[in-house]
Amino acid sequence: MRSKKDEGFRAGDLIGRTGIERQWDGYLRGHPGFHKVVVDRRGLPKTDIRDVIEGPDTKAAVPGNNVVLTVDVEVQKIAERALRPAAAAGAVVMDVGTGRVLAMVSKPAFDPNEMSGHLTPDAEQRLLSDRYKPLHDKTVGETYYPGSTFKAVSAIAALEDRLVTPEEKAKCHGSFELARHVFKCTKTHGVVNLYDAVVQSCNVYFYELGARPGMLDRLARFGTDMGLGAPSGLGLNGEEAGFIATEEWYREQKRLNPKNEGFQVGHALNAAIGQETRVTVLQMAMLYAAIANGGKLWLPQIVERIESPTGQVLEEFPPRVRRELSVSPENLAIVRQALVGVVNEPKGTAYKARPDDDLEVSGKTGTAQVRHMGKRGEPLSSYEQNDHAWFAGFAPSGHPRIAFAVLVEHGGHGGDVAAPVAMEITHGYFESVAPADRAAPHLGLPRRRPGRIVSSAMDDSLPGAAVPAPAPAEPAVAAAPVAPPAPADEPAEEARTP
Repeated sequence: MRSKKDEGFRAGDLIGRTGIERQWDGYLRGHPGFHKVVVDRRGLPKTDIRDVIEGPDTKAAVPGNNVVLTVDVEVQKIAERALRPAAAAGAVVMDVGTGRVLAMVSKPAFDPNEMSGHLTPDAEQRLLSDRYKPLHDKTVGETYYPGSTFKAVSAIAALEDRLVTPEEKAKCHGSFELARHVFKCTKTHGVVNLYDAVVQSCNVYFYELGARPGMLDRLARFGTDMGLGAPSGLGLNGEEAGFIATEEWYREQKRLNPKNEGFQVGHALNAAIGQETRVTVLQMAMLYAAIANGGKLWLPQIVERIESPTGQVLEEFPPRVRRELSVSPENLAIVRQALVGVVNEPKGTAYKARPDDDLEVSGKTGTAQVRHMGKRGEPLSSYEQNDHAWFAGFAPSGHPRIAFAVLVEHGGHGGDVAAPVAMEITHGYFESVAPADRAAPHLGLPRRRPGRIVSSAMDDSLPGAAVPAPAPAEPAVAAAPVAPPAPADEPAEEARTP
């Protein structure tokens, strides 16, 4: 893309300031024309000016090219309507078979007309001081703890490294104790296997996975393979890479600051429930699209082609696979089946939000805790103390067509707030945009099989049994704010534990 110098920008020219208009400005911008006129001292035009000027006296303006997006205007409208009740939120909808973005919503937005030379100082100050940050793209330019939406990664890592089998069980008493530090669950789930733990979002099951030696690095390895911790490649609006913690990263923090305790097992416990990693909304949509389509991690695509002003196709951009996930089809199928249960089983954390028709949706709720103090130690407002609400998934379950991720900032419980938004988007898509695609077979719910109880914390004869370690300390963070708060998750009907 040519630079502004090469383009010959002049004072007063309008340029792309953000988003597609900025990234593709070199394609969108045309070439100005001119008509030279010579007048005499009375202001009357002279007809013969060839002896006064050099070169042509007229040059026709050339309009810019058209950048055709993958965004579907109807899907965009559906997503924007679904997010109408939220004060601040982000949502991404994409095609699982191509990686093409069908909708991207960052709320609140701003009036682009104000940016076209009409932004007054007062209006600019209002935008900059707005606590909901309308100038910040919440789909790619901000990172969040994913909460329990990350448990899909934890489950895949445990299955792939053979730490568990689907039949093995753990016992949830409502909390997990490590070196006199208590990590709490939302309720007492009793005996659960991997399927139950995902469906009911049992933290204790995943704490026990996190207590296995080397689990933090396993989570980092699989999370990285699934597109976390690096920009997705979309390249819009200052896209953030996110962050994935490793044991080495914590050791480096200790080297930089001797007062830092370095890596503690508690960090891995928090990582297993999504309270260490930082992700963007787009990254989570890409991740769940890869789970849905059998392991293809696409490069997200938002520009489909470039057309001339007359409609001639100048350049096309076909879908591109970023990588094939290093995950077996069998283990992906196990996790997909659990994601069906999250929405369609009565104990599932998104069961209340399930569609009231025959559309079968799969996904995972998340309720990610935030800091309880401001940057300088000031208490946060009641709004800012609320958890972030997540729901990520795909539909239809039996033959996925779209994947999505919804994040409602400080919205509360994922099952109560983000899941209904996602269901409204999927219902609108298959009702109005692609009704033929909803006719897909249901995956249904699995048959229950007996299994033995496995607890890495209570049975030190098992491979990878937990070794007691001090409770996690809040790490000093330089480049990424990843200090883990106390764990929390859904369902909303359970009382929160302070």
